[in-house]
Amino acid sequence: MEFLFPLSIIVFLKIFLLFRLIYMATRYTLSKDVRLSQFRLYKGDFPDNLLSARHHYRNMFEVPVLFYLLCLLHIILNNYSQLDIILIWGFVIFRSIHFLIRLPNQKSINVIPRTLIFLISLIFLTLGWMNIFLTQLNK
Repeated sequence: MEFLFPLSIIVFLKIFLLFRLIYMATRYTLSKDVRLSQFRLYKGDFPDNLLSARHHYRNMFEVPVLFYLLCLLHIILNNYSQLDIILIWGFVIFRSIHFLIRLPNQKSINVIPRTLIFLISLIFLTLGWMNIFLTQLNK
């Protein structure tokens, strides 16, 4: 159960982004800023906000997949420590901050804070993977 809540947070962030993307695409289509046919291959000009929202959503399918796998391995192997839980939560906290930083249109944002927060979350994830590997190696 220690992993259900942090997993759920990342899943709900992703679901939120999906609904947000659908809402924005619908709004831009209804206002005639984007043609429905453009969504077939994402060809043509799209408003920056819509492109930013799409990239944000796609981004949640990249590194978080490694987080999901790590959590599932902890659940399946049932061999984790308090350090593993701290590393999982570190990833979730910094990934949530990254999520909030990415919400506005990314065209006008300073990428340095976003990148630093991303790197910190990646460090937590990397340490989590190193720890599970070493734990299983020493078993």
